[in-house]
Amino acid sequence: MISSKKSIDPSVYILCEVRRPPCISSVRKVRADGSENEIRLPGSTLIGRTNAWLLNIGSDPKIYQTFANLLDRYHLCAKHCQISDMVPLLTSVHQHAQCLIHIDLLLLKEWHEKNRLAIEQFFCQRWPFFPFETKFEIMKLISKHIITVNDLILDERLEFILGQISSSTLAACVDKIIEFAPRWQPTSEKTNDEDWNDDEEEEEEDDKEGTVNDESTLRTYMLPPLYSAPGKPLNMYPTSNDHIGSLSRLLCLGLFELRRKHQLNQITSVFITPSTIHYEGPHCEEACAVTRHFSELQDCFLRVSFRDEDVNNSMDILYKHIQSLMTDGLNICGRKYKILAFSTSQLREHSCWMFHQRHTSNISCESIREWMGDFQNIRPVAKMAARLGQSFSTTIKGKELSKESYIEIDDVTSLIDSKALYTDGIGIIASWFADELSKQMNLDSTPSAFQIRFAGYKGMVCISLEDKIANDSKIRVALRPSMKKFDSDNCSIDIVRPSNFLLSYLNRQIILLLSSHHIPNSVFHHFQDEMLDKLMSMNTNVERAIETLWKFNGNMGGNGTHKMMIEYLSRFQFNTERFVQQLLFRFQAFQLKQLRTKARILIENGCVLFGVADESRTLKHGQVFIQIYRSDTDETKIIQGPVIVTRNPCLHPGDIRRYEAVDNLRLHKLKNVIVFPMDGPRSMTAELAGGDLDGDTFWITWDSRLIFTGNYEAFCYSDQTRQANELNANTAKQSYTIADVCRFFVEYLKADNLGIIANWHLALADLHGVEYEKCIRLAAMHSIAVDFVKTGRRPPSLTKDLQPETYPHFMEKKSKPDHLSTSVLGQLYDEVKNFKINFNQNKNPNKKPFPYRRLVINGYLSYVANARMLKEEYERE
Repeated sequence: MISSKKSIDPSVYILCEVRRPPCISSVRKVRADGSENEIRLPGSTLIGRTNAWLLNIGSDPKIYQTFANLLDRYHLCAKHCQISDMVPLLTSVHQHAQCLIHIDLLLLKEWHEKNRLAIEQFFCQRWPFFPFETKFEIMKLISKHIITVNDLILDERLEFILGQISSSTLAACVDKIIEFAPRWQPTSEKTNDEDWNDDEEEEEEDDKEGTVNDESTLRTYMLPPLYSAPGKPLNMYPTSNDHIGSLSRLLCLGLFELRRKHQLNQITSVFITPSTIHYEGPHCEEACAVTRHFSELQDCFLRVSFRDEDVNNSMDILYKHIQSLMTDGLNICGRKYKILAFSTSQLREHSCWMFHQRHTSNISCESIREWMGDFQNIRPVAKMAARLGQSFSTTIKGKELSKESYIEIDDVTSLIDSKALYTDGIGIIASWFADELSKQMNLDSTPSAFQIRFAGYKGMVCISLEDKIANDSKIRVALRPSMKKFDSDNCSIDIVRPSNFLLSYLNRQIILLLSSHHIPNSVFHHFQDEMLDKLMSMNTNVERAIETLWKFNGNMGGNGTHKMMIEYLSRFQFNTERFVQQLLFRFQAFQLKQLRTKARILIENGCVLFGVADESRTLKHGQVFIQIYRSDTDETKIIQGPVIVTRNPCLHPGDIRRYEAVDNLRLHKLKNVIVFPMDGPRSMTAELAGGDLDGDTFWITWDSRLIFTGNYEAFCYSDQTRQANELNANTAKQSYTIADVCRFFVEYLKADNLGIIANWHLALADLHGVEYEKCIRLAAMHSIAVDFVKTGRRPPSLTKDLQPETYPHFMEKKSKPDHLSTSVLGQLYDEVKNFKINFNQNKNPNKKPFPYRRLVINGYLSYVANARMLKEEYERE
């Protein structure tokens, strides 16, 4: 600190503000009571709690000229700097010294000694205990120069904040930080005193309004409240012993953006076992239509899962207990939770949603279901339960549409069978409206199709070919009757997922089906060997590692973690950075586990795409149109020639088909979807494991090594649908209540044998082939079991004659009798089991106490000369 003195120091000093782009700094803070308190605000970047360097210039004019040139050369002043600009400093030193009374000055030795303990504590006690996922997301921010290691060292609130959010939420939050960082960082134009005074006036006005303006830099003192538990705000402000750093503040701003856009909600969950209840959360997670609409009551929602004591899904002991809980409700910490609904995926996972009605609120389970839609005329009870769960699909909020903005058009049916739909579950979206949705979702480009939920409709909408609905600017989407599941006044078109390119992987079921078409075992060995070679090559040099990550990452989807790894590897010394080694180790270990347990083998000449209908009516039966675009290579390719298509899960030999991919000029607008024709006796999607176009994804390959000659006869899944409808015919006039839905939940738990059927089929097919009579029976039973959640038709009981006597060794059934499998699956398993990767090839790891020395800011060379001068000045002192 500099205080006023009667005697004036004859030496000349220059005060330089410390700026370190592009991050967040600390200046001052106004408390609620009006008193001043020092805190970090968006502005110049600081080190520790200091914000200035005091330079002893001396009396040589040449030094002034050199210093002025440095300021001008590296744009460190708002305007051109000359010696004349420094004259006031020479003539009014005493006046300027008075302004330094309340400014902390950075003395290098003092700061280093003062923070030595914090530095050692961070690298020895804090950083090593961060989970891998947390380290990964932090390194994303460091690699993009949004934060630095210094920010982590001095951030004393970081662990507390990280403890309030899940790893998936942290990833989403980091993506939001990267997106909004330029807006949250200061601009460089406002550097003179006049602009600074204007900023202070604007801040005072904004503080009175208490709102955040998206079009300007976010003020840190306007940081929105973050709640760690219902009704318990998280204090984000520093105390005398606890200072919040840049990363903590950025995380809070990122969370606020996610919450403000209703993309995240904090949900509490419990796991109920025969003897106890395990409490979890609240954790932030992606929102659905219900939790987004009732976001002010998010603490009243409870996710309930039922598990056995060893946390598996064996439910024998729990059935009676579950029935009573579903009927009477669940008491948790003085609150009474009642059953609300459950989605199809939740039912398969044996979980559901419950809701607590506050005494001061009229929002109840009944009123929420009434808001969701009208379910009174839905039969049978299984379908009613599925429709109730439709509103709980994880979605991104789209746009509200008026009734004039959408129309309903007819489904297209087969001329042979009027009940066979070519357009089952798919509609049309205007191209210009698809552009609007894409911008709202912050997508780099407009996808060809969206999976949606809207006003009781569910399914896909594909962009309009030849602008069929663009002539009327009011019409945004055209929906079909097959998409309508129930009546609802909720007219927000919410996005489940846009169409995109996904990598194609083999699995055990697909390998068995391809083997039944006489694809040689050597082909699968070759694919696996290629994948293992790629994994092994990641340990040799950076270029090989980057190349492999590009190939495995598809279209850089998700939260971009693979892209971050690629950027990281390109910046750091691969074989000396322990964090890089840990990243690659985790990636390799995960891929090896997937190979061992699932035979998940990458097929580069393949993809997984949404299916859509050919609205141009130009494709013939047996033809498909596939145009892929990969953002990682920025390449577009139209696939032509024979392709193999299937849909997971696929157990019947007829579930995998050979089609002809053709070029079609009228379909060139469609990318990263597979277009099926409106031609033939029935929809081709129905041949693919009973698929449709309401959001099903299809596995595709055009690799010549996997192309077979002919197709087996497709299984007629429509017959099973008709049988289910006949069984439910006597319920056509029956009314159902939520109590019936609860009974169905327990009934499903009792009859759920989907996993057992799949395991028996795998064991028998490995020994006898998928054409084996028992395998055909199990494939039919599996289809019924999959649809049980929607049709209510129980799968036939498993009989002992279908049970395999032994299981192949690759299934790792330790409690069951097994045999050594000699099939291709057994061979692939043994190859991976015996495969070893040397994860410790680096014999000279970096042993320096600061391993992240390569975390430098782009353009750092511009500051080298200035840094050397400052260093010399401090050394003289």
